[in-house]
Amino acid sequence: MAQEGGKRQLEARETRRRLFAAASALFAQQGYHETTIDQIVRQAGVAKGTFFLHFATKEAVVTELVGHQTRAALRARAEALQAGRGPVAALRASIAMLGQEAAASRELSRAVLAATLSSAQVGGEVSALFAEVTAALVVDARAAQRAGLLRSRPAASVIADTLMASYLGAVLHFTTSRDGRPIQRTLATLVDVNLRGLLPPDHAQNRKVHREAPPRVARPGPGPRARARVSARRNRL
Repeated sequence: MAQEGGKRQLEARETRRRLFAAASALFAQQGYHETTIDQIVRQAGVAKGTFFLHFATKEAVVTELVGHQTRAALRARAEALQAGRGPVAALRASIAMLGQEAAASRELSRAVLAATLSSAQVGGEVSALFAEVTAALVVDARAAQRAGLLRSRPAASVIADTLMASYLGAVLHFTTSRDGRPIQRTLATLVDVNLRGLLPPDHAQNRKVHREAPPRVARPGPGPRARARVSARRNRL
């Protein structure tokens, strides 16, 4: 009996995985709005009723996609802290992993964004998932402030919101721009600018840059006429 139960659980997980993979592929290929549940189950090779055993709606697949992304971000944060890299590194790791997950597919990220904006249900569920990451960012920002790694102002919650806004802005640019710039590059620049602006004046990473003295420009020597006048003056003397 135990073996049969274990087999059924494995089969159920495999079916859910196939449905999730099929929905993700279709979202990326043709967009969120154009994808139907009928298409998802057909591509996954299961009956339509089976879909509803695993996902209540098509929107629930989008929520699962974002959940995978936010869980990856929280794991990256935990790894940074466990490695002793400190709270600022944890801040960077969390946001960088969000970007890395989004970078896996521009089309899929665009579909997720479309679903989030068009469905109040998806928007609320996605907001709740991102709120977990934001809460972790607040903890790390506050720890960095207490350790003197970041300025005591603004509040840790403002720092966390700013970093999340940087991510969301990078995603919007990534999914709508045609310049082909990787989201990781855009996001890294935004995070770096924000965090550098929060460094305390005496922090080692905020050292004053020594300005180089401007190159000395050699003054032009006297021309032929000037040399002739000088020579004539000397001769008269």
